[in-house]
Amino acid sequence: MTSDKKYNIRYVAMYLRKSRGEEEDLVKHETILSDICKKNDWKYVEYKEIGTSDSIELRPVMKKLLEDIQSEIYDAVLVVDYDRLSRGDMGQQDTIKKTLKKANTLIVTPNKVYDLNNEIDDTYTDFQGLLARQEYKMITKRLRQGKKIGARMGKWTNGSPPFGYCYERYKDKYNEKGLVVNDEEFKIYRYIVEKALDGLSPNSIALNLNEQGIRTRQGKVWSHVAIYRILTSETYLGKIISNKQKGDAHKIKKSSSENYRKLSREEWVIVENCHEAIITQDEFDKIQLLIKKRTLIPAGARASKTEFTGVLRCGCCGHTMQIQKKKDGKDLIRCCRYSDSSGKRCINRGGYLQPVKDEIKKAIIQYKKEVLNKLQGINNKGKNLTINQLKSKRRELKKFQEALEKIQDSYDLGDYNREEFLRRKSKWNSKILEAKSQISLLEKQLKFQERVTDEERLNIINYFLENIDSIEDVKDKNKLYRTILDSVVWRKVDTKEAEIEINFL
Repeated sequence: MTSDKKYNIRYVAMYLRKSRGEEEDLVKHETILSDICKKNDWKYVEYKEIGTSDSIELRPVMKKLLEDIQSEIYDAVLVVDYDRLSRGDMGQQDTIKKTLKKANTLIVTPNKVYDLNNEIDDTYTDFQGLLARQEYKMITKRLRQGKKIGARMGKWTNGSPPFGYCYERYKDKYNEKGLVVNDEEFKIYRYIVEKALDGLSPNSIALNLNEQGIRTRQGKVWSHVAIYRILTSETYLGKIISNKQKGDAHKIKKSSSENYRKLSREEWVIVENCHEAIITQDEFDKIQLLIKKRTLIPAGARASKTEFTGVLRCGCCGHTMQIQKKKDGKDLIRCCRYSDSSGKRCINRGGYLQPVKDEIKKAIIQYKKEVLNKLQGINNKGKNLTINQLKSKRRELKKFQEALEKIQDSYDLGDYNREEFLRRKSKWNSKILEAKSQISLLEKQLKFQERVTDEERLNIINYFLENIDSIEDVKDKNKLYRTILDSVVWRKVDTKEAEIEINFL
Protein backbone atom coordinates (compact mmCIF):
# COMPACT_ATOMS: atom_id res chain seq x y z
CA MET A 1 0.00 0.00 0.00
CA THR A 2 1.21 3.53 -0.77
CA SER A 3 0.24 6.53 1.28
CA ASP A 4 -2.72 8.45 -0.15
CA LYS A 5 -1.56 12.09 -0.43
CA LYS A 6 -4.94 13.54 0.62
CA TYR A 7 -4.43 12.08 4.11
CA ASN A 8 -1.76 13.52 6.38
CA ILE A 9 -0.67 10.42 8.31
CA ARG A 10 2.43 10.53 10.53
CA TYR A 11 1.62 8.78 13.82
CA VAL A 12 -0.05 5.38 13.77
CA ALA A 13 -1.41 2.90 16.34
CA MET A 14 -0.69 -0.63 15.11
CA TYR A 15 -3.37 -2.95 16.53
CA LEU A 16 -2.63 -6.69 16.48
CA ARG A 17 -5.06 -9.24 17.77
CA LYS A 18 -4.85 -13.03 17.77
CA SER A 19 -8.14 -14.65 18.66
CA ARG A 20 -7.49 -18.13 17.29
CA GLY A 21 -4.78 -19.91 15.38
CA GLU A 22 -1.06 -20.16 16.01
CA GLU A 23 1.43 -17.59 17.33
CA GLU A 24 2.92 -17.48 13.83
CA ASP A 25 -0.26 -15.73 12.61
CA LEU A 26 0.40 -12.80 14.92
CA VAL A 27 4.05 -12.59 13.81
CA LYS A 28 2.96 -12.62 10.15
CA HIS A 29 0.44 -9.82 10.73
CA GLU A 30 3.06 -7.80 12.60
CA THR A 31 5.48 -8.14 9.66
CA ILE A 32 2.85 -7.00 7.14
CA LEU A 33 1.88 -3.91 9.16
CA SER A 34 5.42 -2.88 10.13
CA ASP A 35 6.43 -3.07 6.44
CA ILE A 36 3.59 -0.63 5.59
CA CYS A 37 4.79 1.77 8.29
CA LYS A 38 8.38 1.64 7.07
CA LYS A 39 7.32 2.11 3.44
CA ASN A 40 5.29 5.22 4.32
CA ASP A 41 7.73 6.51 6.97
CA TRP A 42 5.04 6.33 9.70
CA LYS A 43 5.97 6.34 13.38
CA TYR A 44 3.97 3.68 15.19
CA VAL A 45 3.16 2.16 18.58
CA GLU A 46 2.14 -1.50 18.88
CA TYR A 47 -1.02 -2.59 20.70
CA LYS A 48 -0.86 -6.37 20.87
CA GLU A 49 -3.74 -8.47 22.27
CA ILE A 50 -4.50 -12.17 22.61
CA GLY A 51 -8.11 -13.14 23.34
CA THR A 52 -11.39 -14.37 21.91
CA SER A 53 -13.89 -12.03 23.57
CA ASP A 54 -16.03 -9.74 21.42
CA SER A 55 -16.68 -7.43 24.40
CA ILE A 56 -14.54 -4.29 24.78
CA GLU A 57 -14.76 -4.61 28.59
CA LEU A 58 -12.89 -7.91 28.38
CA ARG A 59 -10.21 -6.54 26.01
CA PRO A 60 -7.83 -4.38 28.11
CA VAL A 61 -5.53 -3.51 25.20
CA MET A 62 -8.48 -2.29 23.08
CA LYS A 63 -9.68 -0.18 26.04
CA LYS A 64 -6.20 1.40 26.31
CA LEU A 65 -6.15 2.05 22.54
CA LEU A 66 -9.53 3.81 22.66
CA GLU A 67 -8.37 5.96 25.60
CA ASP A 68 -5.25 6.99 23.62
CA ILE A 69 -7.33 7.72 20.52
CA GLN A 70 -9.59 10.00 22.59
CA SER A 71 -6.42 11.92 23.53
CA GLU A 72 -5.92 12.50 19.78
CA ILE A 73 -2.43 10.98 19.83
CA TYR A 74 -2.77 9.15 16.49
CA ASP A 75 -3.67 10.04 12.94
CA ALA A 76 -4.69 6.47 12.12
CA VAL A 77 -5.18 2.94 13.45
CA LEU A 78 -3.45 0.27 11.35
CA VAL A 79 -4.98 -3.24 11.22
CA VAL A 80 -4.67 -6.27 8.93
CA ASP A 81 -8.44 -6.39 8.40
CA TYR A 82 -11.23 -4.11 9.54
CA ASP A 83 -12.81 -6.97 11.56
CA ARG A 84 -9.68 -7.14 13.78
CA LEU A 85 -11.07 -4.09 15.58
CA SER A 86 -14.37 -5.72 16.50
CA ARG A 87 -16.65 -8.60 15.70
CA GLY A 88 -18.90 -7.65 18.57
CA ASP A 89 -22.54 -6.62 18.42
CA MET A 90 -23.56 -3.30 16.81
CA GLY A 91 -23.26 -1.53 20.17
CA GLN A 92 -19.60 -2.57 20.54
CA GLN A 93 -18.81 -1.61 16.94
CA ASP A 94 -20.59 1.72 17.35
CA THR A 95 -18.49 2.58 20.44
CA ILE A 96 -15.27 2.07 18.46
CA LYS A 97 -16.55 4.02 15.45
CA LYS A 98 -17.73 6.99 17.55
CA THR A 99 -14.33 7.20 19.28
CA LEU A 100 -12.50 7.19 15.94
CA LYS A 101 -14.90 9.71 14.37
CA LYS A 102 -14.67 12.17 17.26
CA ALA A 103 -10.86 12.13 17.19
CA ASN A 104 -10.75 12.30 13.33
CA THR A 105 -8.68 9.10 13.38
CA LEU A 106 -8.51 7.01 10.19
CA ILE A 107 -8.60 3.23 9.86
CA VAL A 108 -5.85 1.87 7.59
CA THR A 109 -5.66 -1.70 6.21
CA PRO A 110 -3.20 -3.04 3.59
CA ASN A 111 -5.93 -2.48 0.93
CA LYS A 112 -7.81 0.66 1.95
CA VAL A 113 -7.96 3.83 4.08
CA TYR A 114 -11.31 4.41 5.85
CA ASP A 115 -12.40 7.91 6.84
CA LEU A 116 -15.44 7.44 9.10
CA ASN A 117 -16.41 11.10 8.64
CA ASN A 118 -16.93 10.26 4.98
CA GLU A 119 -20.51 8.98 4.45
CA ILE A 120 -19.50 6.32 1.88
CA ASP A 121 -16.69 4.91 4.07
CA ASP A 122 -18.96 5.02 7.12
CA THR A 123 -21.68 2.99 5.35
CA TYR A 124 -19.10 0.57 3.95
CA THR A 125 -17.64 -0.14 7.41
CA ASP A 126 -21.17 -0.76 8.75
CA PHE A 127 -21.68 -3.35 6.03
CA GLN A 128 -18.27 -4.96 6.69
CA GLY A 129 -18.96 -4.98 10.45
CA LEU A 130 -22.29 -6.77 9.89
CA LEU A 131 -20.64 -9.44 7.73
CA ALA A 132 -17.80 -9.86 10.25
CA ARG A 133 -20.31 -10.23 13.10
CA GLN A 134 -22.26 -12.92 11.23
CA GLU A 135 -19.06 -14.77 10.39
CA TYR A 136 -17.91 -14.57 14.03
CA LYS A 137 -21.23 -15.96 15.31
CA MET A 138 -21.07 -18.84 12.84
CA ILE A 139 -17.46 -19.69 13.75
CA THR A 140 -18.27 -19.53 17.48
CA LYS A 141 -21.29 -21.78 17.01
CA ARG A 142 -19.29 -24.34 15.04
CA LEU A 143 -16.50 -24.33 17.60
CA ARG A 144 -18.96 -24.91 20.47
CA GLN A 145 -20.66 -27.70 18.54
CA GLY A 146 -17.27 -29.21 17.70
CA LYS A 147 -16.22 -29.18 21.37
CA LYS A 148 -19.47 -30.81 22.49
CA ILE A 149 -19.36 -33.49 19.78
CA GLY A 150 -15.65 -34.11 20.40
CA ALA A 151 -16.22 -34.53 24.15
CA ARG A 152 -19.08 -36.97 23.51
CA MET A 153 -16.73 -38.98 21.29
CA GLY A 154 -14.17 -39.18 24.10
CA LYS A 155 -11.76 -36.62 22.62
CA TRP A 156 -9.93 -33.99 24.67
CA THR A 157 -11.41 -30.55 23.88
CA ASN A 158 -10.60 -28.60 27.05
CA GLY A 159 -7.36 -26.87 26.07
CA SER A 160 -4.12 -27.78 27.87
CA PRO A 161 -4.13 -31.42 29.06
CA PRO A 162 -4.20 -32.00 32.83
CA PHE A 163 -0.95 -32.60 34.72
CA GLY A 164 0.18 -36.19 34.12
CA TYR A 165 -1.00 -36.30 30.50
CA CYS A 166 0.03 -35.02 27.06
CA TYR A 167 -2.21 -34.35 24.07
CA GLU A 168 -2.21 -37.11 21.42
CA ARG A 169 1.43 -38.19 21.63
CA TYR A 170 4.19 -38.89 24.17
CA LYS A 171 7.28 -40.73 22.89
CA ASP A 172 5.93 -43.94 21.34
CA LYS A 173 2.40 -43.54 22.78
CA TYR A 174 -0.39 -42.20 20.56
CA ASN A 175 -4.09 -41.49 21.13
CA GLU A 176 -5.71 -39.56 18.28
CA LYS A 177 -7.21 -36.30 19.63
CA GLY A 178 -7.01 -37.81 23.11
CA LEU A 179 -4.74 -37.94 26.16
CA VAL A 180 -1.63 -40.06 26.70
CA VAL A 181 0.30 -40.52 29.96
CA ASN A 182 3.37 -38.32 30.44
CA ASP A 183 5.80 -40.70 32.18
CA GLU A 184 7.73 -37.96 34.01
CA GLU A 185 4.64 -36.20 35.34
CA PHE A 186 3.05 -39.56 36.14
CA LYS A 187 5.65 -40.15 38.90
CA ILE A 188 4.78 -36.82 40.54
CA TYR A 189 1.05 -37.48 40.17
CA ARG A 190 1.37 -40.86 41.90
CA TYR A 191 3.37 -39.20 44.71
CA ILE A 192 0.47 -36.76 45.18
CA VAL A 193 -2.04 -39.65 45.26
CA GLU A 194 -0.02 -41.70 47.76
CA LYS A 195 0.37 -38.74 50.10
CA ALA A 196 -3.36 -38.00 49.89
CA LEU A 197 -4.14 -41.63 50.75
CA ASP A 198 -1.82 -41.29 53.76
CA GLY A 199 -4.11 -38.50 54.99
CA LEU A 200 -2.07 -35.43 54.00
CA SER A 201 -4.04 -32.31 53.08
CA PRO A 202 -3.64 -30.62 49.66
CA ASN A 203 -1.73 -27.82 51.41
CA SER A 204 0.70 -30.26 53.05
CA ILE A 205 1.28 -32.07 49.75
CA ALA A 206 2.00 -28.75 47.99
CA LEU A 207 4.52 -27.81 50.70
CA ASN A 208 6.24 -31.22 50.40
CA LEU A 209 6.63 -30.85 46.63
CA ASN A 210 7.95 -27.29 46.94
CA GLU A 211 10.47 -28.30 49.63
CA GLN A 212 11.82 -30.99 47.27
CA GLY A 213 12.21 -28.43 44.49
CA ILE A 214 9.54 -30.10 42.36
CA ARG A 215 7.70 -27.54 40.24
CA THR A 216 4.54 -27.44 38.14
CA ARG A 217 4.55 -27.85 34.37
CA GLN A 218 4.92 -24.06 34.07
CA GLY A 219 7.90 -24.04 36.47
CA LYS A 220 5.90 -22.46 39.31
CA VAL A 221 5.53 -23.52 42.95
CA TRP A 222 2.62 -25.78 43.83
CA SER A 223 -0.48 -24.40 45.56
CA HIS A 224 -3.12 -26.23 47.59
CA VAL A 225 -5.69 -25.25 44.93
CA ALA A 226 -3.69 -26.98 42.17
CA ILE A 227 -3.34 -30.15 44.30
CA TYR A 228 -7.05 -30.10 45.19
CA ARG A 229 -8.06 -29.84 41.52
CA ILE A 230 -5.78 -32.74 40.59
CA LEU A 231 -7.12 -34.95 43.40
CA THR A 232 -10.79 -34.24 42.59
CA SER A 233 -10.57 -34.52 38.78
CA GLU A 234 -12.22 -37.62 37.29
CA THR A 235 -10.14 -37.22 34.12
CA TYR A 236 -7.49 -39.37 35.85
CA LEU A 237 -10.02 -42.25 35.90
CA GLY A 238 -9.93 -42.33 32.08
CA LYS A 239 -13.11 -40.27 31.71
CA ILE A 240 -13.98 -37.24 29.61
CA ILE A 241 -16.69 -35.15 31.31
CA SER A 242 -18.51 -32.23 29.70
CA ASN A 243 -21.65 -30.15 30.28
CA LYS A 244 -20.76 -29.46 33.91
CA GLN A 245 -21.79 -25.80 33.83
CA LYS A 246 -23.63 -23.19 31.80
CA GLY A 247 -23.43 -19.44 31.42
CA ASP A 248 -20.73 -16.79 31.65
CA ALA A 249 -18.51 -16.82 34.76
CA HIS A 250 -16.61 -13.61 33.95
CA LYS A 251 -16.81 -10.83 36.55
CA ILE A 252 -17.43 -8.35 33.76
CA LYS A 253 -19.90 -9.66 31.18
CA LYS A 254 -22.50 -8.53 28.70
CA SER A 255 -26.00 -7.87 30.00
CA SER A 256 -27.32 -10.48 27.54
CA SER A 257 -25.06 -13.22 28.99
CA GLU A 258 -26.65 -16.12 30.83
CA ASN A 259 -25.73 -16.25 34.52
CA TYR A 260 -23.15 -18.90 35.40
CA ARG A 261 -24.49 -22.00 37.14
CA LYS A 262 -23.18 -25.46 37.90
CA LEU A 263 -25.24 -28.34 36.56
CA SER A 264 -26.18 -31.40 38.62
CA ARG A 265 -24.25 -34.61 37.95
CA GLU A 266 -27.36 -36.08 36.28
CA GLU A 267 -26.94 -33.49 33.50
CA TRP A 268 -23.23 -34.14 32.92
CA VAL A 269 -22.04 -36.01 29.82
CA ILE A 270 -19.60 -38.69 31.03
CA VAL A 271 -17.66 -40.85 28.53
CA GLU A 272 -15.71 -43.78 30.01
CA ASN A 273 -12.42 -45.40 28.85
CA CYS A 274 -11.26 -42.46 26.73
CA HIS A 275 -7.60 -42.76 27.76
CA GLU A 276 -5.37 -44.64 30.19
CA ALA A 277 -6.47 -44.21 33.82
CA ILE A 278 -3.68 -43.49 36.34
CA ILE A 279 -5.71 -43.90 39.54
CA THR A 280 -8.10 -46.69 40.55
CA GLN A 281 -11.73 -46.06 41.44
CA ASP A 282 -11.06 -47.32 44.99
CA GLU A 283 -8.18 -44.86 45.45
CA PHE A 284 -10.20 -41.99 44.00
CA ASP A 285 -13.23 -42.68 46.21
CA LYS A 286 -11.09 -42.93 49.35
CA ILE A 287 -9.41 -39.59 48.58
CA GLN A 288 -12.80 -37.90 48.02
CA LEU A 289 -13.98 -39.33 51.34
CA LEU A 290 -10.89 -37.97 53.13
CA ILE A 291 -11.25 -34.53 51.49
CA LYS A 292 -14.95 -34.27 52.32
CA LYS A 293 -14.32 -35.31 55.90
CA ARG A 294 -11.72 -32.56 56.20
CA THR A 295 -14.25 -29.96 55.00
CA LEU A 296 -16.68 -31.07 57.73
CA ILE A 297 -14.01 -30.77 60.43
CA PRO A 298 -13.22 -27.26 61.78
CA ALA A 299 -9.81 -25.77 60.88
CA GLY A 300 -8.66 -25.99 64.48
CA ALA A 301 -9.46 -29.69 64.57
CA ARG A 302 -7.61 -30.30 61.29
CA ALA A 303 -4.47 -28.92 62.93
CA SER A 304 -4.50 -32.07 65.14
CA LYS A 305 -3.91 -30.28 68.45
CA THR A 306 -4.78 -33.52 70.33
CA GLU A 307 -5.00 -37.15 69.30
CA PHE A 308 -8.83 -36.98 69.20
CA THR A 309 -9.40 -33.75 67.30
CA GLY A 310 -11.81 -34.39 64.43
CA VAL A 311 -12.72 -37.81 65.89
CA LEU A 312 -14.56 -36.97 69.11
CA ARG A 313 -18.14 -35.88 68.39
CA CYS A 314 -21.07 -34.61 70.41
CA GLY A 315 -23.84 -37.16 71.02
CA CYS A 316 -26.46 -34.38 71.18
CA CYS A 317 -25.78 -32.17 68.16
CA GLY A 318 -23.15 -34.11 66.16
CA HIS A 319 -20.53 -31.34 66.17
CA THR A 320 -16.83 -31.82 66.95
CA MET A 321 -15.89 -31.62 70.63
CA GLN A 322 -12.70 -30.11 72.00
CA ILE A 323 -10.07 -31.44 74.39
CA GLN A 324 -8.46 -29.37 77.15
CA LYS A 325 -4.86 -30.45 77.87
CA LYS A 326 -3.91 -30.53 81.57
CA LYS A 327 -0.40 -30.43 83.08
CA ASP A 328 -1.16 -33.39 85.34
CA GLY A 329 -2.06 -35.49 82.28
CA LYS A 330 -5.74 -35.73 83.24
CA ASP A 331 -7.05 -34.21 80.02
CA LEU A 332 -10.67 -33.03 79.89
CA ILE A 333 -13.42 -33.12 77.29
CA ARG A 334 -14.91 -29.63 77.16
CA CYS A 335 -18.65 -28.97 77.20
CA CYS A 336 -20.06 -28.72 73.68
CA ARG A 337 -20.02 -25.08 72.57
CA TYR A 338 -22.36 -25.34 69.60
CA SER A 339 -25.29 -22.91 69.40
CA ASP A 340 -28.08 -23.23 66.83
CA SER A 341 -29.42 -20.38 64.66
CA SER A 342 -31.72 -19.22 67.50
CA GLY A 343 -28.78 -19.02 69.93
CA LYS A 344 -29.74 -22.11 71.95
CA ARG A 345 -26.65 -23.82 73.41
CA CYS A 346 -26.08 -27.57 73.21
CA ILE A 347 -26.72 -29.32 76.56
CA ASN A 348 -23.90 -31.90 76.29
CA ARG A 349 -21.49 -31.66 79.23
CA GLY A 350 -17.78 -32.55 79.40
CA GLY A 351 -15.77 -35.00 81.47
CA TYR A 352 -12.43 -36.79 81.76
CA LEU A 353 -10.82 -38.12 78.56
CA GLN A 354 -9.20 -41.25 80.04
CA PRO A 355 -12.45 -43.32 80.16
CA VAL A 356 -12.82 -42.66 76.43
CA LYS A 357 -9.30 -44.00 75.73
CA ASP A 358 -10.01 -47.09 77.86
CA GLU A 359 -13.32 -47.70 76.07
CA ILE A 360 -11.67 -47.41 72.65
CA LYS A 361 -8.99 -49.96 73.53
CA LYS A 362 -11.59 -52.42 74.84
CA ALA A 363 -13.71 -52.01 71.73
CA ILE A 364 -10.71 -52.51 69.39
CA ILE A 365 -9.59 -55.68 71.21
CA GLN A 366 -13.14 -57.03 70.95
CA TYR A 367 -13.22 -55.94 67.30
CA LYS A 368 -10.03 -57.94 66.64
CA LYS A 369 -11.49 -61.08 68.27
CA GLU A 370 -14.59 -60.93 66.13
CA VAL A 371 -12.61 -60.36 62.92
CA LEU A 372 -10.30 -63.27 63.81
CA ASN A 373 -13.33 -65.50 64.33
CA LYS A 374 -14.64 -64.43 60.89
CA LEU A 375 -17.74 -62.98 62.49
CA GLN A 376 -19.43 -60.06 60.78
CA GLY A 377 -20.86 -58.42 63.91
CA ILE A 378 -18.67 -55.34 64.03
CA ASN A 379 -18.41 -55.09 60.26
CA ASN A 380 -22.16 -55.14 59.94
CA LYS A 381 -22.52 -52.78 62.88
CA GLY A 382 -20.39 -50.13 61.18
CA LYS A 383 -22.07 -50.75 57.83
CA ASN A 384 -25.56 -50.72 59.35
CA LEU A 385 -24.79 -47.49 61.18
CA THR A 386 -23.85 -45.84 57.87
CA ILE A 387 -26.97 -47.25 56.19
CA ASN A 388 -29.18 -45.89 58.98
CA GLN A 389 -27.46 -42.49 58.78
CA LEU A 390 -28.06 -42.50 55.02
CA LYS A 391 -31.77 -43.25 55.47
CA SER A 392 -32.06 -40.51 58.07
CA LYS A 393 -30.31 -37.95 55.87
CA ARG A 394 -32.46 -38.87 52.85
CA ARG A 395 -35.62 -38.39 54.95
CA GLU A 396 -34.23 -35.05 56.10
CA LEU A 397 -33.49 -34.02 52.51
CA LYS A 398 -37.03 -34.92 51.45
CA LYS A 399 -38.45 -32.73 54.25
CA PHE A 400 -36.25 -29.80 53.18
CA GLN A 401 -37.35 -30.17 49.55
CA GLU A 402 -41.02 -30.29 50.59
CA ALA A 403 -40.51 -27.16 52.71
CA LEU A 404 -39.03 -25.38 49.69
CA GLU A 405 -42.05 -26.37 47.58
CA LYS A 406 -44.42 -25.01 50.26
CA ILE A 407 -42.58 -21.68 50.25
CA GLN A 408 -42.98 -21.50 46.48
CA ASP A 409 -46.70 -22.26 46.77
CA SER A 410 -47.13 -19.62 49.51
CA TYR A 411 -45.35 -17.03 47.36
CA ASP A 412 -47.59 -17.88 44.39
CA LEU A 413 -50.64 -17.39 46.66
CA GLY A 414 -49.32 -14.00 47.81
CA ASP A 415 -48.54 -14.99 51.41
CA TYR A 416 -44.97 -13.60 51.12
CA ASN A 417 -43.48 -10.59 49.40
CA ARG A 418 -40.51 -11.22 47.07
CA GLU A 419 -37.87 -10.23 49.63
CA GLU A 420 -39.22 -12.64 52.25
CA PHE A 421 -39.63 -15.38 49.63
CA LEU A 422 -35.98 -15.05 48.51
CA ARG A 423 -34.75 -15.07 52.12
CA ARG A 424 -36.67 -18.26 52.96
CA LYS A 425 -35.75 -19.86 49.65
CA SER A 426 -32.04 -19.19 50.28
CA LYS A 427 -32.31 -20.73 53.77
CA TRP A 428 -33.85 -24.00 52.53
CA ASN A 429 -31.56 -24.18 49.50
CA SER A 430 -28.57 -24.02 51.87
CA LYS A 431 -30.02 -26.83 53.99
CA ILE A 432 -30.69 -28.94 50.87
CA LEU A 433 -27.14 -28.40 49.61
CA GLU A 434 -25.65 -29.38 52.97
CA ALA A 435 -27.84 -32.50 53.19
CA LYS A 436 -26.84 -33.57 49.66
CA SER A 437 -23.16 -33.10 50.55
CA GLN A 438 -23.53 -35.27 53.67
CA ILE A 439 -25.45 -37.94 51.71
CA SER A 440 -22.65 -38.04 49.13
CA LEU A 441 -20.09 -38.45 51.92
CA LEU A 442 -22.05 -41.28 53.55
CA GLU A 443 -22.49 -43.05 50.19
CA LYS A 444 -18.73 -42.98 49.62
CA GLN A 445 -18.15 -44.21 53.18
CA LEU A 446 -20.57 -47.11 52.67
CA LYS A 447 -18.84 -48.04 49.41
CA PHE A 448 -15.48 -48.00 51.18
CA GLN A 449 -16.79 -50.14 54.06
CA GLU A 450 -18.06 -52.74 51.58
CA ARG A 451 -14.68 -52.96 49.86
CA VAL A 452 -12.47 -53.47 52.94
CA THR A 453 -11.83 -57.18 53.60
CA ASP A 454 -11.46 -58.87 57.01
CA GLU A 455 -7.77 -59.44 56.29
CA GLU A 456 -7.22 -55.71 55.67
CA ARG A 457 -9.16 -54.84 58.84
CA LEU A 458 -6.99 -57.25 60.86
CA ASN A 459 -3.79 -55.64 59.54
CA ILE A 460 -5.07 -52.18 60.48
CA ILE A 461 -6.09 -53.37 63.98
CA ASN A 462 -2.73 -55.09 64.63
CA TYR A 463 -0.77 -52.03 63.50
CA PHE A 464 -2.90 -49.81 65.73
CA LEU A 465 -2.49 -51.96 68.87
CA GLU A 466 1.26 -52.34 68.32
CA ASN A 467 1.93 -48.61 67.87
CA ILE A 468 -0.69 -46.51 69.67
CA ASP A 469 1.11 -46.47 73.06
CA SER A 470 4.60 -45.85 71.65
CA ILE A 471 3.74 -42.90 69.38
CA GLU A 472 4.39 -39.56 71.08
CA ASP A 473 3.71 -37.06 68.29
CA VAL A 474 0.11 -35.82 68.58
CA LYS A 475 -0.44 -35.52 64.82
CA ASP A 476 0.85 -39.06 64.16
CA LYS A 477 -1.34 -40.40 66.94
CA ASN A 478 -4.36 -38.59 65.49
CA LYS A 479 -3.65 -40.10 62.04
CA LEU A 480 -3.46 -43.58 63.55
CA TYR A 481 -6.82 -43.17 65.32
CA ARG A 482 -8.34 -42.05 62.01
CA THR A 483 -7.17 -45.24 60.24
CA ILE A 484 -9.58 -47.28 62.33
CA LEU A 485 -12.19 -44.93 63.84
CA ASP A 486 -14.95 -43.08 62.04
CA SER A 487 -16.00 -41.30 65.22
CA VAL A 488 -16.18 -41.52 69.00
CA VAL A 489 -19.51 -40.15 70.24
CA TRP A 490 -19.67 -38.62 73.74
CA ARG A 491 -22.98 -37.88 75.46
CA LYS A 492 -23.35 -36.65 79.04
CA VAL A 493 -26.54 -34.85 80.03
CA ASP A 494 -27.26 -33.53 83.53
CA THR A 495 -25.80 -35.81 86.24
CA LYS A 496 -26.16 -39.04 84.27
CA GLU A 497 -23.20 -41.30 83.48
CA ALA A 498 -21.46 -40.52 80.20
CA GLU A 499 -22.46 -42.61 77.19
CA ILE A 500 -19.58 -43.49 74.82
CA GLU A 501 -20.19 -44.94 71.36
CA ILE A 502 -17.29 -46.19 69.20
CA ASN A 503 -17.86 -46.21 65.43
CA PHE A 504 -15.31 -47.98 63.23
CA LEU A 505 -14.56 -47.27 59.59
